[in-house]
Amino acid sequence: MLALAIGAFGLGTTETIVMGLLPQLSGGLHVSIAQAGLLVSGYAIGVTIASPVVAILTNSLSRRNTLLLTMGIFIAGNACSALAPGYWSLMLARVLTSFSHGTFYGAASIMACQIVPPQKRAEALSLVYIGLTLAMILGVPMGTVVAQLTSWRMAFWLICAVGVAAWSAMWLCIPRDRAVGATIPLAAQFRAMLHPLVVTMMLVSMCTSASMFTLFTYISPFLQVRTGLGTHVIDAVLLMIGGGLCLGNLLGGRLADWKMLPSCAGLMAAVAVVQLLLVPGSLMSWSCLALLFLWGVFIYAPMAPLQTYVVACAGSAPNIAAAMNQSSFNFGNAIGAWAGSHMVVTRWSYAGLPVLSACFALIGLGLVGLAIHFQHRMAHKAVPAGVVTHPASARS
Repeated sequence: MLALAIGAFGLGTTETIVMGLLPQLSGGLHVSIAQAGLLVSGYAIGVTIASPVVAILTNSLSRRNTLLLTMGIFIAGNACSALAPGYWSLMLARVLTSFSHGTFYGAASIMACQIVPPQKRAEALSLVYIGLTLAMILGVPMGTVVAQLTSWRMAFWLICAVGVAAWSAMWLCIPRDRAVGATIPLAAQFRAMLHPLVVTMMLVSMCTSASMFTLFTYISPFLQVRTGLGTHVIDAVLLMIGGGLCLGNLLGGRLADWKMLPSCAGLMAAVAVVQLLLVPGSLMSWSCLALLFLWGVFIYAPMAPLQTYVVACAGSAPNIAAAMNQSSFNFGNAIGAWAGSHMVVTRWSYAGLPVLSACFALIGLGLVGLAIHFQHRMAHKAVPAGVVTHPASARS
């Protein structure tokens, strides 16, 4: 678990570091803030496209070798990012790094779920995802401070060093295992992925992530423009939001092991409310900070449970499901960053970001309601071959 969490910390930091480096990247690469924000979308699109492909290509490898291979790609990609001479070369380096993302999380998710009882799977996965949460708490703020004191290139070199540490930890701590093998034909696995409940929950993952990254990608200029906070204060705010994300990560695992879909619906509704309150609340520092902390708790709580639930629902296709749900998350990242880049250049400017984020959360809430309908329908008739309900579905 510790080795996997270190890897997740590195991946989480490189995925989100751009959000803290927007001013430095904009100035150093001579592009606008909106263009710099699209580096988040580039990474996310890479994950979306590459994750299923890499999952298929590594299907015959052991999970240990898969994790080591993807972390090697991660190290190479961040080294290329640190050396990138311009905007488009940095974009290509980000896309290269993204090839490691979905397959790593897919293999790590399955490994975490296999070593605990079924009723503890969501909580176990949240322990792996604590590395991603710590990336929000420590990785992004520390990278931002390093970039302010030195340059944005040094931030990527530090992430590269984290990758080396993660690779070493996995080499030492993860026991050798056998190759997974293709016990079930790929065609049958993809058919399982087309079940309405699986598709619906992947769309929920996409909307949750889009809601988060619409605002979070531009959180530094948002706080500067709306709340009037200085650079060093924003570093502390990012640390505070990270604390909320950490609390949400732990809370989400427990809620999902209790009642998955009702908990997810309640969290999505809470996210929408907090984001709408943030429109007037962001004009005063005390209300803005309180709302952003709550936002961090509510927006991150469904992340790990959604991954567990999709893998469980897919039944015979855990590898493909884990990778494709990561694609869904990251496609949501890309949509959120792209939509936010258009919002900040309109008359709404940064005031419109929470509204747009709330819209994505409400769409996700509607999709959770549709998933509950599919689950109830499945409970009254035979479940299709290759598709199973989540271990906690009966209590949901």
